[in-house]
Amino acid sequence: MFFYLERAFAQPKTVEVILDEGHDRPAFIRPNALFLNKGKQQVISFETGNKSRLILMGDPVVSGRSILGEDGLPDENRLFEQIKGHYYWFWLTPDGLRCGSSFGAIFPVYYHKTPDGIALCSSSVFLASRTGAEPGDKRNLLERLLFNYPFFGSTWWHGIGLLEAHRHIHLSGNRAETEGRFALERYFGAPEDTSRDSLAQLAELFQEECRAFFPKEPFAVSLTGGFDGRTLAAAARKAGKSFFTYSFGRPGAPDVATPEKQSRRLGIPYHPVTLDEQYLDRHALDSAEDFMRLTEYNGNLGRPHYRYAAEALSEKTRYIATGNFGSELFRALHIPGVMMSRPLIDVFSAPDDSWKDILRAETAIWGRDTFAEETDALIADLEAYLRQSEGMDPNHRFYIFVFGEIFRKYFGPELIMQSHFLNNRTPYLNLHFFKALNQTIWSGVHSRLFEKMKSKRMKGQLFYATFLRHADRLLYTLPTTKGYSPADVYEPWRMPMLAGGVLTRKYLKKEFADDNAVDAFFSRYHRAISGEWNAAEMPSPEIRAMLAGAPSEISGGKYFEKWIKLYSILYGWHAVCHQPAEEIPVR
Repeated sequence: MFFYLERAFAQPKTVEVILDEGHDRPAFIRPNALFLNKGKQQVISFETGNKSRLILMGDPVVSGRSILGEDGLPDENRLFEQIKGHYYWFWLTPDGLRCGSSFGAIFPVYYHKTPDGIALCSSSVFLASRTGAEPGDKRNLLERLLFNYPFFGSTWWHGIGLLEAHRHIHLSGNRAETEGRFALERYFGAPEDTSRDSLAQLAELFQEECRAFFPKEPFAVSLTGGFDGRTLAAAARKAGKSFFTYSFGRPGAPDVATPEKQSRRLGIPYHPVTLDEQYLDRHALDSAEDFMRLTEYNGNLGRPHYRYAAEALSEKTRYIATGNFGSELFRALHIPGVMMSRPLIDVFSAPDDSWKDILRAETAIWGRDTFAEETDALIADLEAYLRQSEGMDPNHRFYIFVFGEIFRKYFGPELIMQSHFLNNRTPYLNLHFFKALNQTIWSGVHSRLFEKMKSKRMKGQLFYATFLRHADRLLYTLPTTKGYSPADVYEPWRMPMLAGGVLTRKYLKKEFADDNAVDAFFSRYHRAISGEWNAAEMPSPEIRAMLAGAPSEISGGKYFEKWIKLYSILYGWHAVCHQPAEEIPVR
């Protein structure tokens, strides 16, 4: 899926739409022409009155078409509630165009603006090549090193920006502006219903939402040993849908063995994506490098199995339904890791300005002198960002960041990569359900910031248990890989079984090591990955010194997560600095 538009301010006119089915990229460029290539997705168009029309490209789930506000302009609040899923949207009028992305902004909109015009594109690599943008933005690199992904809207290239989530670009006459009235905090609500009765109502609503998300043709459900996927499997069974289940892992891993056994008991076809020695020998390295390329180097080298699974599943179906975004709706994030780094937690949790000193100390690890100007600018921008939400509930402020940045920058690369092979439908990322959930105490929005207390963090599991109890009694009683079943969570008299399962898993049951073969992959191929770049071209002496000591630590089996993160970032840095230009004629 791809789009591109160049608009010259000196010659404003009606935008021409060109559906280009035959090429991954445009065969030619025409000013004021919107090139659309749907790829594995679809293009839908309908009139919205007064010579205007809406074009959707992606995998939209359409339940209504009344997306205009009282002023006759697109209203993201209406758009996101009536058209769910992941897609780009383009609203065309005789004198202009508005362009944006769906709720969560998983599919990115990139732009390059000059005094003479603007270019919009779904691909930062193509846009940089087309505009001659200079690679190697050190501010962008610093944000990746500190937070695992850019905090703001910068990219690998100077002058190429990422459109804010839940905003759109408005082209009219000789101007291009970022606009939008959507405010996530308006949907936070208050926990009016504090009883368990609301869980049954939420379960009924979620079933209806799933019915809308499930495609008419056969599809696959991601079924692991946890709660998110089995809830979707139960919803699909209750809806009478034709589907099969899948999961990936090393032979014998709980996330393979448990779904395989339980799918057989449920009478559902199960297709494992086995991450065995053959996968490691023949596919892992190519899958990792392709994952990076398809995500335009915003992905992570620790996810080759996602790329491998996407291709394997695409041979069986055009759609998968996954539990992405589910856990984050119900429980507060709290553990530093690839989704949120320690410095990110410090920025949002520090009661004073101490986060600035912490950030400077963290930057010194990567190169105090190299990133001196970038550090000052980043701190100033973070101050302004936090000032905008001053006085807001701390957890609410963080949830705005979760929905505006973490979802699209952590989960986004995975879904973008998958879109090259199939469509990932994610019923949990759903504004209508999110709004209803926030009227109850079961929403993670109403937790304390970075809540760590286990008992308060399990309320999401209570929703899943309630749903399964109503939708599928067999799945309700089958155990998870957590050591207990949904029934143990829901029924108070089973509390000893819940506690026993947790303790058994924690103290007695041996953990299955490296269940997705990530450590095995990285320990085997880290030299091949780093062999593609020259350490001398790395941006700071500190980073070069780190790389010199990396092979011995990795070979010793140490700090894989740290090294995978750094290697992923530097892989991208090297790739964009050596990206060949694409020559496309103008007609």
